[in-house]
Amino acid sequence: RREVLRELENTQYRLGQDVSALSGMLRDHALKVDTRNAPGVPALPLKKEVIVPKPNTPPPTALEDRVAVIETSLERLGKLFGGVSAPGTAVATDGTVQEGTFVALGPESWFSSRDGQAGGAVEPGKEGSAPRILPGDATAAARLIAGQEAELEIDFTGGKARLVEESTRIGIWESIQAGGFWVWPILALGIISFAFGGFKILQFSRVRKPGLLWMDEIIRAVKEGQPAKAEELAQQARHPVGPVMQKAVQASGRGLEAIEETIYEALIGVKAWSGSLLPFIAVTAATAPLLGLLGTVSGMIQTFQMITVVGSGDPKPLAGGISEALTATAWGLVVAVPSLLLHAYLTRRSQDILQSSEQLGLAFVNSLRK
Repeated sequence: RREVLRELENTQYRLGQDVSALSGMLRDHALKVDTRNAPGVPALPLKKEVIVPKPNTPPPTALEDRVAVIETSLERLGKLFGGVSAPGTAVATDGTVQEGTFVALGPESWFSSRDGQAGGAVEPGKEGSAPRILPGDATAAARLIAGQEAELEIDFTGGKARLVEESTRIGIWESIQAGGFWVWPILALGIISFAFGGFKILQFSRVRKPGLLWMDEIIRAVKEGQPAKAEELAQQARHPVGPVMQKAVQASGRGLEAIEETIYEALIGVKAWSGSLLPFIAVTAATAPLLGLLGTVSGMIQTFQMITVVGSGDPKPLAGGISEALTATAWGLVVAVPSLLLHAYLTRRSQDILQSSEQLGLAFVNSLRK
């Protein structure tokens, strides 16, 4: 008899545990239903005792009250399959509050204002605020409210697809803010480098390589004893070699050795002129990725510090921290790649100008030797 009683007590204990577990699950369901009402969907008439039972309430009684929530939820679900409508207010995309009608079909809800100008799919407002109208086709929403045929977008992911789309449309300013402190020196270097690059491009665009005919006229004037005419021809050149030839003509009366030294000295100035500001652009191309990497390391340190505080169970804050950390590296590459290409182009143009100046200077000296 004692064994039978002990077995009955164990069975009663297990059943009590099952009732408590089931009651807790039903309570969680009731809490979700009570706090996650979709726009346009009538709220369930829930008793307070369903969420917080009265003291000393027998478990079977609490379980019966919570089972009633399942029955009411199923009734509302059946209505949602056929679609329900209700009047209400929603916040339009321009921030104005519009009065109109909600239509709920399954998990999706749509809204159309009274004038039909604002409408589309809606999402619940935050912290008790009015539902927000998502960008969409207001005409299609108005046709749906009027009971006409309409083509509407349905998000079967429960809003996750929309969040992914919005995250991929992050603006430039938001991206800069997400990168943290180290994005600002990267942008400063980039702005200065691009300004220097634009100045050099404008400077080089004004350079025109003179032809051999121009050089022949200068040589002829020097040989004919007309240095003033030769200097005038040298000044007409839209090229750094013009001042070089002008100095060479002025030294033509002192012999070939003096001319060669004068041309060599003038070419040093041409090299300095054509290569000015280019080292800063090269430094930017090399430094920007390193600054981006520094920002990433700093962000990862903050992420690991966050792990020590909140743990690693929820990946959302960790993913956000890693994303912000990598943004600095992305901006570093955004600045470095154009700077590298710009430096390569300007270096080539600088070398072309210097080579053409050396070529024309050498041609001038060789012609006087004949």
